[in-house]
Amino acid sequence: MGPHARGGYRCEERPGPGLSNPTTTHHAERSARVKIGRVAVKGFRSLAEVTIDLDDYAAFIGANGSGKSSVLYALDWFFNGGQLTESDVHGHVEGQSLPDGACVEVAVTLTDISRHDRVRLGPYGRSERAEFRKTWRAQDDKTKVVGNAKQGPGFAEIRAMTKVGDFRPAYEALRRSLAGLPDLGRLAGKPEIEAVLAAWEDNPSNASQFVEVSDADANHMFGINGPNVIKECLRLILIPAGTNIAGQIGGSGKGSALSQLIGAVMADASAHAQAEWLAENAEAIAKLKSKVKDSVEASTGIQARRINARLASLVPNASVTLTPEVPDWTPKADPTVTTRVTIDGVANDVSRQGHGIQRAVMISMFQALVPDEELTRGLHAPLEGEDDAAAEQRLAKALEALPSLVVCVEEPEIYQHPVRARSFARTLTELSAHGSVQIVVATHSPYFVRPEQFDSLRRFTLTGGATTTEQATVTSIAQQTGIAPLKIKSAVERMLPTEFSEGFFSDAVVLVEGPTDRVAIEAIASLLGCSLDARGTSVLDVSSKSALHVSHAILAALGVPTYIVVDGDALGAARKHPSDAAKQAEVDASHKQDTDKIVAWLPTSTAVSGALPYGYGNPTVIADCFAVWNDDIEEELLAWGSFCAQASACGAPVGARTSKHQLAYKTAALAADLTDLPNNLRVAVETLARFPRQQTSQAPQVDP
Repeated sequence: MGPHARGGYRCEERPGPGLSNPTTTHHAERSARVKIGRVAVKGFRSLAEVTIDLDDYAAFIGANGSGKSSVLYALDWFFNGGQLTESDVHGHVEGQSLPDGACVEVAVTLTDISRHDRVRLGPYGRSERAEFRKTWRAQDDKTKVVGNAKQGPGFAEIRAMTKVGDFRPAYEALRRSLAGLPDLGRLAGKPEIEAVLAAWEDNPSNASQFVEVSDADANHMFGINGPNVIKECLRLILIPAGTNIAGQIGGSGKGSALSQLIGAVMADASAHAQAEWLAENAEAIAKLKSKVKDSVEASTGIQARRINARLASLVPNASVTLTPEVPDWTPKADPTVTTRVTIDGVANDVSRQGHGIQRAVMISMFQALVPDEELTRGLHAPLEGEDDAAAEQRLAKALEALPSLVVCVEEPEIYQHPVRARSFARTLTELSAHGSVQIVVATHSPYFVRPEQFDSLRRFTLTGGATTTEQATVTSIAQQTGIAPLKIKSAVERMLPTEFSEGFFSDAVVLVEGPTDRVAIEAIASLLGCSLDARGTSVLDVSSKSALHVSHAILAALGVPTYIVVDGDALGAARKHPSDAAKQAEVDASHKQDTDKIVAWLPTSTAVSGALPYGYGNPTVIADCFAVWNDDIEEELLAWGSFCAQASACGAPVGARTSKHQLAYKTAALAADLTDLPNNLRVAVETLARFPRQQTSQAPQVDP
């Protein structure tokens, strides 16, 4: 059964994913720390199999259910653990058993590994990247982590041996073929051998002799039978869209975010204060203890005599003694903490604040869970007997050892006022510019798709039960289309975040030249009972014919099915210069050049109405991927008698061709009679309603 079959992904033993084309940018001038360069998820929830490269900032966009959030939760499970169940396996059907071998697999490639992180990662950090794969098998509920390591030649085999009769001879044989290994004698134990192997690997002069070891056991790197080394290098926090926010941040109860943040510090502070008080009141406590003991002994003595009187008749030589033990007295002082939020001088419990405020506090609190320079400096204090220079050196080492931070935010826009959402988007952008912070958001909001982050977009699409992702850069679009990179870059800066950004989140897009096209098409679709927005299709006005190509290129590169509506402008010159033949010819030649230029890059398509290939001046053609009006949509609307009557009644005659009449055109279209709707307009809108459930090749148009 393949990875896309029902009932989960079947695991196979193989090396972790490589990073042939890493997208993470290395900035020598920054204090860069380890980052996630790539994540590959298989068999988890809605994800059959997907691989995604990550930058300092990554924005996951796409329709509901396409798998954006599943990637965030997969990363959370990889770094922070947690219990998986059969329902987490891709293809799971309630009441049906999973096939043998069904599992969840998450592989992560770490890049930008610092010198300090290389030391911590040991054999897994000796390459430009570190690769780990975590697998959970549903059949036995077992989790395993492996990594790609670099070790001395033959070292992995010796480390895997458990019998004395195996590892001692193997070590001696290795000594004869590899210089630098000491003679440990005939009685060397496994710990001694492992120690000298590690010392040999730590010698920089031996680095050229390392060999790649795929799927080396790495459970110990993730806190299984040892410290969690990965968390020392990198901390990942997930801000979920739906959770008990007030419960997480409102009090210091067990397991809450507030408890994680201040629990240990609060306990230490409480213990320190109690110890000081006990020392100050030791004499009074001892006196109290003595009085309690004397009082208890007096009362228990009576009972002991009564017991012994009865016991003597049963066992003459036996007696009991009741000896009171008074434990050290400790004051009851278990402090708790609650969160109150003050806004404009008004303080209230966090649970009584709006969800937007609660989520902002939660995001801030989760970030504060990760130790940073401010916390490290704040808690730093010289040790007893330590001079200033030694203390400063110890602080410098602690700062160098701080983990990097990956912040994953599911739907950062929820509960946020538009202005706050824009501000939050800017804050995340600025945060990702720091060398130690990486941001990953799964969003439905254009606010989090900023021009400088266009290269960081990852668009998710769910087709046939399998999720795919698309990403594009200015350079890749230029290479695919021949459009100048500067023109693409300018278009991105101009159109993001604006109404055009809606196209990234749509199931399909219709590109039109002006607002009249958009209003008329949307109104006719509603009148015909096939509203485009209900089908997930956005009609986007790009304001000019010259902007169609770059707009189409940007959307197509991200995998957005895109339909193009073009003005042929065949009658424009005669309309603008009816009495100047020379000027008319000049303008007509310009219109022909512009139209021919667009027709040259239009995608291969099948004619629905009219004839292909299209030539300047030809009648209107409606194809399944594009439409070219003979002149413009106003000319098509002029053939709709009932519409023209309604438009004139609204004070917006169609022949005026002004964008100021958009509302009037919408009103007129919705009030017009369908019986005289021109065939071109009807066929065009019906074709748009079917798009993209028809062939949408992006190759240039060719003769049929």
